[in-house]
Amino acid sequence: MRRALDADVSGQDLLPYAVHRDPSVRAAVAARTDCPMGALVSLGHDSSLEVLGALLGNPKTPSSVVRRLADHRDPRIAGLAVQRLRNAFR
Repeated sequence: MRRALDADVSGQDLLPYAVHRDPSVRAAVAARTDCPMGALVSLGHDSSLEVLGALLGNPKTPSSVVRRLADHRDPRIAGLAVQRLRNAFR
């Protein structure tokens, strides 16, 4: 977990942590604004609500990922995504 949060670990070095088996580690990566775009897109398919919530809190998450999550089966994730989309058009 420390390495996923370490500011000295960035870019491509974050990729192994984006696929870590611990959802808390993946969530830490998803929340980072320096997370590679490909990892953000990939994390948008994660099954962990913790990861998806962190992803929706990241301003660098692509709008295409946010739009897809607006249709998520869990109403909490869908609600966060819809709220983010609404805020983007204010």
